This record gives sequence, C-alpha cells and structure tokens, in this order.
Amino acid sequence: MTYGLELDAETRSDVDLKRCGAYVYFASPNTDCLMISYHLNGKKGRWRRGQPCPPDIVAHIEAGGLLTAHNNAFERLLWQNVLTPRYGWPELRTEQCRCTAATAAAMALPRALGDLGAALGLETQKDKEGSALIRFFSIPRKAKKDEDPNGLYWHEPADYPEKFERFHDYCDVDVDTEAEADRRMVPLSTDEQDLWIIDQRINDRGIRIDVRSAQAAMELAEKSKKLLDREMKEITGGAVTACSQVTRLLDWIATQGIELGSAAKAEVTDLLSKDDLPEAVRAALLVRQEAAKTSVAKLKAMLDRANADGRVRGTNIYHGASTGRWVNVGVNFSNLPRPRKAYEKANLDRGALFQAFRQADPEWLRFLYGDEVGRPLHLVSDAIRSFIWAAPGHDLVQADYTGIEGAVTAWLAGEDWKVQALFEIMADPSLPDMYRRAAAGIMNMTTDEITKSHPLRQSVGKTSELALGFGGGVLAFVSMGRNYGVELDPLFAPVWEAADEERREKAVKRYEGVSKRGKEGTDAMSREAWLACELIKVGWRATNPATKTAWHALEDAARSAIREPGTKFTVLGGKLTYLVSRGFLWLRLPSGRCLAYASPRLTDQVWAKLKLPDGTWSDAEVMDRETAFKMESRGQVDIQGATSPRISFLGVDGVTKKWVRQGLYSGLCFQNPVQAIARDLLVNGIRKAEQHGYPVIAHVYDEILTEVPRGFGSVEDFEKIICEIPPWAEGLPLTASGWRGKRFRKD
Repeated sequence: MTYGLELDAETRSDVDLKRCGAYVYFASPNTDCLMISYHLNGKKGRWRRGQPCPPDIVAHIEAGGLLTAHNNAFERLLWQNVLTPRYGWPELRTEQCRCTAATAAAMALPRALGDLGAALGLETQKDKEGSALIRFFSIPRKAKKDEDPNGLYWHEPADYPEKFERFHDYCDVDVDTEAEADRRMVPLSTDEQDLWIIDQRINDRGIRIDVRSAQAAMELAEKSKKLLDREMKEITGGAVTACSQVTRLLDWIATQGIELGSAAKAEVTDLLSKDDLPEAVRAALLVRQEAAKTSVAKLKAMLDRANADGRVRGTNIYHGASTGRWVNVGVNFSNLPRPRKAYEKANLDRGALFQAFRQADPEWLRFLYGDEVGRPLHLVSDAIRSFIWAAPGHDLVQADYTGIEGAVTAWLAGEDWKVQALFEIMADPSLPDMYRRAAAGIMNMTTDEITKSHPLRQSVGKTSELALGFGGGVLAFVSMGRNYGVELDPLFAPVWEAADEERREKAVKRYEGVSKRGKEGTDAMSREAWLACELIKVGWRATNPATKTAWHALEDAARSAIREPGTKFTVLGGKLTYLVSRGFLWLRLPSGRCLAYASPRLTDQVWAKLKLPDGTWSDAEVMDRETAFKMESRGQVDIQGATSPRISFLGVDGVTKKWVRQGLYSGLCFQNPVQAIARDLLVNGIRKAEQHGYPVIAHVYDEILTEVPRGFGSVEDFEKIICEIPPWAEGLPLTASGWRGKRFRKD
C-alpha cells in the first residue's frame, strides 16, 4: 500500500468551525493556515505560513500522488481554498485524497483521532494538551483596553515563539498518530474509496436553502414565542409566564388534579390522547407543544452553515454508522419532522405559503390558514423540508425506495412467500399491500376484510412489519406504535379473539413470569395492552418463520467463527459469511463489503431462576455463568443448566460515543446486515443516478434527492435508473416512487 503524502494542518479563523462547518469556515477571508506537519517518502517535514510550498510536496502532487489526512475534507478544503490561491501550492484534485477517519469508520473503530489511537493501542497517542494551544492560536483573542472592541485580533506566533513551537510539536504528533493508525488499519476497498470521492462531491454541491424565507421564519418564530408566552400566562392564570418554565407548568398541572412526570414529548402526547383531560390543561399543553418545536433551531443551523450562494455544504458523514449508513452533521437532514395530518390534508400551495412566511406575521398566518393549520411554529415545522429548493432554472427530482428494509429482510431470510408477494405488488399496485397482508396473517382474517382503510392495517400490520423484523418483542412494538399514534388497550379484544387457546395460554404464562419483576414494560402497561402486543409478536413470527430462523442462524454462525478463527462460516444460502481474522469478526455482505466487530469474545451463560423479594422464584432467564455462580453461592439464584455463550465485541456506543464492549444478540446479528444491504442498494442507486446525469445533492437511508436543469429527465426515468438491481442482489424486489418540483417535500 502506497500512503503518499500524510499531512496535518493547524489553522485560524474568525468563523466558529463547529457551528458553521468547514465550507463557511474556509470561505472567510480571515481564515488562514498557520502550520503543516507531514510525512512523505519516509521523510518528515514542516511548513509554516509565509514559506514556499516544500518542493517534495509540489513534485508529489503534480505527479498525481495521494494526500492522506484524518478527516481529509478539512485538509482538502484548506488546500483548495487557501493554500493554492493564496500561497501558490499546486492544484489538488479530490480524486487524490483519502481519509483515515473514513478508514477507521469502515472498521467500526472510533472516528476521533485520540479515541482511535487509544482503541488501537498505538505507541504514538494524540497530544491532549493541544486543545489549549488551539484555543490560544486558532481563535480570535479579546480586544485590549486600547484596541477597537470590534476589531479582529490574534495571539501572533511571533509574539509567543516557544508556545508556537509546542503547537507545532502537537501538530507533528497528530500526523505521527495518523500515520501509525493508517498502517494498522485495513484500507478502504477500491469501490468504497470511489464512494468516498462521490460523497465529497455531493458535500461540495450542497443543498440550496431559501435563505430569505428562513430568515423571515426566524423572525416569525420570535414573535410567535412571545404570543405563546402570553397565551400560556392567560391559560394558567399567571402561574406560568413563559412556555420554557417547565417546572412551573408541571406544578400548575398538578394543581388541576393531573399528574405528569415530565414535559417529554411522549408523555405529553399520551396525556393529550385522554378524553377526560381538563380543557385548560389541554390548552396549556398544546401551547407548550408548539413552543417546544425544534424546527427553528434547524433553520438557524441551515443559515449558520449556508455559503454566500445559499447552499449548505458538508452535512454528510461517510460511514457514520457501523453498518455503513451516513449520518448528518450540523443540519440533521435525515431527521426532519413529519408534517401534521392537518397540514397534509390542507394541501397548501407552497409558493403562497412561503410568501406568507416572508411577512413574518403570526396573525397573518392564522388569518390565512385558520386556528389549527395556521399555528405559526407548527406550520414552520410542517413546511421545514420546503425551505430546501432548487437553483434558478433547475428542479429537484427525488425518489425513495418503497419498504426497502422489509424487502431486504424477506430476501435475505429467504421468506419466499413475502418476496413473491412483493413482486406481485410491484407488478400490480392495486393488490393488497404488505401491511394489509401482515395484519390479515396475524389476525386470522383475509385481505378482503383488512381493507386499505381498516384501522388494523396501521395498528397491527404496519406497526408489526416495522417493529418486529429484528427480534423485537413487546417493547419494540410499543415504541413503534407510539410513533404512529397506536392505542394499545383497544387492540386487546380483537387480538385476543383472533388467537387460539394455545397462544393465549402461553401469552398469559409469559406475562405472569415477566410481571413478577416488572420487566418488558409490564410495570408501565395494562395487562390487556401487554397481552395484545405479545400476541401480535407471536402472530408475526408465526407468519415469518424463515426470518425468525435467520436470526438464530446468524448468531450461531458468528459463534462458530469466533470459536474457530480463520475458518469461514457461510449462512443464509451463501449470502453472508463470517470470519475471524486480525482480531476482528468480519461479516461479508452480498456486495462484497464487510462489516467489522473488534475483539470478539464468547462468554459462557446459563439458565437461572432468581429469588424474588417475596421468597418465590422467577421464571428461568439467561445470565452470565460467572455472575450466576456468585449469586448461587449467596442463595439468590437457582441455576437450571447451560445455554449458548454470549457474543460481545468492542464498538462505539451509539449514544455515549465511547469505545465499549457490547453484546451481539440474534436480532442485531440480523439487523446489521439488513441495514447494511439497504445501504449498499442506496449506494448503487446513487452511482446510477450520477452516471445518468442526475447529480445527487442529498440522500437519507432510502431516499435520493437530485437537482437537474429544468426539462432534463423525468421522475419515471429516475425511478427506473435507481432500481436497476446489481448482480449480487438478484431476486430482490425493489421499487421506488418519486416526484419533481421546485421545493423539497414529503410525499
């Protein structure tokens, strides 16, 4: 492997990099490069502002050599926006760049350099003292007494030579750490390196924002919040004077005879669903809901990160999740709020709506659209996607894959009846969809009975299909149901009636077992609601037997691979292969790409009963053997027998971002490749779009957004292009639906 030029730079700017992002950062004329440390052909070098570009770097880049850096987008933009135009460095093409942070992410290692060095146990570790030096030299200092308070001032290197030398030492250590880490990691494949280049181009294009409307919406929001505070004060009789006073609001609600543990969205939504809620409490909570909308924060983030041309750039992070999915930084375009049903039903003219936004008048919106649809902060949230619009003379062309994870789940597991059904629906969309079929199977009904408008299609069919494919149980169904406003208690009667006696008895027995310890939601749900969810889970698994089998087949194959390093274990008809090598458990996907699990380990487990506070014993559950033996010696556990060992690995925790040991259970063994395959299909669609002249400006999980000259192509053409199946996915049912227009929307 030729690593080429390995480089790290330190800069300074009047722009807040974290808040505004690298593209706005490097657009500022006050952004400058202070120093560079580099490795090239076994030689270490340095450069400082004012010096000519080192001759060996000139020769290397002009010959087409590679530039390697950690989070290379930063160094690339520095080079292209500062080093070349200002200091005469040779032109650098994006194709010459590679990124060690991307390499780390593709191996499910920490992306941050300091954490990466620790995870790899490198001899050279990132210097933690560097943060203080960055704050000192890279951020403007405060004006002194005799200076213009509005001026721009720095701690100049010439005034602090020893401190600046330590700063350059820190830069040296960074590039040493990057270089050592690079040699310890498996490089990106040719395909993934090419994809990283495509990702850089997409980030460079950016997403155009309606800046004028966004600025007006910000002003509108400030006015609306003042009106909402006044409304809250009136409703509560002065007990709560601002919507942000959550503790006061909870106290006031308590005086109305209502207990509310917190003002969290889920709890408020649940309370508002009650028919007997006092009207004053309902009104206060509705006002609080509107005031708590985060859409304004998203608009501010868009404006902070928009360049002079109104385009927000650099929001995509390649391989942000261990499965290869992207995540967003700065502006979370992948998690924009869903519009209210009232907004969707109103089918507003977006052009007129945005003209109204530009008036920045809350009362005008209510006059135009009424008291329900026209509530300003709700309306801004409903329309948040449409602040994204095409450049003059261009259109947005978008399509999203229909039920892609469901299709991948069925195809990967070999759930042949479902794959066939999906192909039938593709050929004739008038046939019953999968949600109707799922509900019919669980409820022992026909698809003629479960019509498109039947409530069980949504509450049972859709919720189970989205919640239960990865081994999820009652709590998974509850969580997904909450997203779609499913009321659980009313489900009990029809679900109970549809189940046979054997399923009922098993569900009741399981409820009695887990409720002894208040587990699996039994402490927060009614018995009827819990039993309804359990019976739906059992019914779904009965109608998807191959999927259930696949969960455990993958877990067994992973265990076998860990027991026998160096031996390949192929599973699910040859679609997936496990192998332990170089300290990682590798999962080879149908595309040839691999998922990585660091430092895999097996831990012996047993079935054991726990002694409960009342002296009775719980039903048997799985425990680590060592823990069970310790508890058995104290009379707290009754060990029943051995079971399969637990799989664990080292990975980045999705919430804390810490490098910790995690469990790899059967559902996760299946969920990871399903999500990864869906990602690879998205990548295939992105490549196809680019090849056919549809420049991609954004993509989210199962959705691709492009911007094309007006009159170019068509929605039908685009849908067909992105659904061209790669050879490795033969037999997978894939379809998409899209739209074309000036402003982004959710169909």
